[in-house]
Amino acid sequence: MSGNPFDSDEDQSSTSGEILEGFLCPICRADLKSIDVLTDHFARQHAEEEAALKSFKDIFTKAKKKILNPFEDEKGTSASSPAGSSSSVAAKNPSGNGDRNGPSNARSRLNVFNHMSRQQAGAECSHFDYFQSIRNPRLERYASETNKLIIRLHRLLKDLPADSVQRRQHEQQTVAWLDGSSVKLCPSCAKSFHIARRQHHCRLCGGIMCNDCSKFLPLEDAMQLASLSTTRSEPLQQLHQHENAIRLCEHCLWLLDTRRDMHESRTCRPLLVQVYEQIRQLQKEVTPDLDMYLKIINSLNEGDTIFTLADAGALRGKIGQVAEAMDMRSKRILAIFCEPGSREEALKKAIRLGCIQAIKERMLSLPPLPEESHIRQMQERRRMETEQRILTEQRMAMEAYERNNMAANQSGVGVPGPESGSFAQGSDLQSLTNWSAPQAASKSSLDDPLIEQINIIKGYIKQARQDMNFEVVETLELNLRELQREVYERQRQSQGSTAASPTEA
Repeated sequence: MSGNPFDSDEDQSSTSGEILEGFLCPICRADLKSIDVLTDHFARQHAEEEAALKSFKDIFTKAKKKILNPFEDEKGTSASSPAGSSSSVAAKNPSGNGDRNGPSNARSRLNVFNHMSRQQAGAECSHFDYFQSIRNPRLERYASETNKLIIRLHRLLKDLPADSVQRRQHEQQTVAWLDGSSVKLCPSCAKSFHIARRQHHCRLCGGIMCNDCSKFLPLEDAMQLASLSTTRSEPLQQLHQHENAIRLCEHCLWLLDTRRDMHESRTCRPLLVQVYEQIRQLQKEVTPDLDMYLKIINSLNEGDTIFTLADAGALRGKIGQVAEAMDMRSKRILAIFCEPGSREEALKKAIRLGCIQAIKERMLSLPPLPEESHIRQMQERRRMETEQRILTEQRMAMEAYERNNMAANQSGVGVPGPESGSFAQGSDLQSLTNWSAPQAASKSSLDDPLIEQINIIKGYIKQARQDMNFEVVETLELNLRELQREVYERQRQSQGSTAASPTEA
C-alpha cells in the first residue's frame, strides 16, 4: 500500500522501482526545495484539484505543528486527564503553583528524551588513505626532481670554467643534451626552428626550446640555491665576472622558484616581527638597569657611600636612551604599510600602545636624582650616628673595664686597660670610610700584598663604573672595605706594639 494519498494506480505501477526525495509536488513530482515554495506552487498550478489541495494543506499543517511543537500531544493528554487525578494533584500542591494544569515543559521534555530511542551511528568511510596515495607520489616526484636539479646546479657551478668553449663542454658533460636533429618544433610554443629561431638547451634537464620560451636564472639566485648544499668556490666567483644568468626551461625554473620560496618562507621573517623582537630585547636588557637604579637611589638616600650621584645619573641616561629607542621602533612598526582595517593594522596599534604604556609606567616614572647637598647631609648624619654608636660602645667597655679592675684588685690579677688600642675612634672611622694608600709611603708598606690588592680592586671598580656594571661595583666596594678594615687593624696593632716597646725598655 502506498503512503502517498495522491498516487494513482498507474503512477504506482510506473514508478514502483524509483525512490524520490525532497519537497516533491504530489502531482507533477517536481522538487521545489522548501515547504513554502511547494505550497505556493500547488496553489497556483493545481488550484483545480480542490480535494487534493485541502488534503495537501491538512498534511503539511499537521507536519508543521508536529515539527514546531513536539510536546503538544503530551500537553493534550495531561489537560484531558480525569478530575480525580487533577484533584489529587491539587491536593499534593495546595498552594496552586507549578503542576496545577499538568507537568511543566522542562519535566515533560525530560520524559520525552528519556523514552526516546537512541539513534544508531551511521556508516563511516575514510578517504585519507586514498588522499595520501595520490598526494605522496606527487610530492615525492616534485621533491626528487627539485633535488636532482639542485645537485646538477651545484655540479654545474662548482667547476665551471671561465672560457666559453670549455664551459659549453662542461655543461654537456654535466647534463646530457637532447639531439636537436630530432626536434623540429618548440615544445612550448609549437613554432618551427629555422635560422632566425635557433634551438637552445636547458642547462639542468637538457631539453630543447626556442629563445622566447627559455628562461634565465640570475647567477645570484643560482649561487644561493647551490649554497644550500655547498659553499662558494673560486671558479664560481670567476663565473660571476663573465656571466649573469643560466638558461633554463620553464618547468625547471618553476621547480627551483618553488624551492626557493619555500626556503625563504621558513627562514625569512616579516619586518614587523623583526622590529618587535628588537623591542622585546630592549625591554629585557633594561629591566636589570631599572632595578639597579632604584637600588642606587635608595642607597644614596640612606647615606651609603658605595654608589655615587654620578653613577645614578649615568644609569638614568642609559635608561632614557633605551626608552627613546623603544619609542622610535614602535613608530617604525606603525609606519609599516598594511591594508586599512586589517588584523595587521590592529596588531601594530596594540604594539605601539604597549610600548607607550611600558615607557610611561616603568621608565618615565622613576624617582628623580637627589640633590648633592641632601646626599652629603645624609652621609654626615650616618657618620655621626656611627660615631655615636662607637662612643657608646667605648663607654660601655670602660664601665666594664672598671668593674673588672675593681674585681681584679680584690683578687690581685691585672687587667689590660683600654689604652691597648682595641677600640676605634671617630677620626679612625672617617679614615676607614675614605681610605686611600698615602700611608703606604714606606718600602715595607709598598710590599704589603693587601695594599697591592686594594689598588687592583680600585682599578676594577673604575673599569666597572665605566661599563655601568653596578652590580660588580657593589661587590668590589664591599671587598675593598673589608681589605681596608684589615689594613687599618694591622696598622693599629703595629702602632700599639711600637708604643709599648719603649715603656718596657
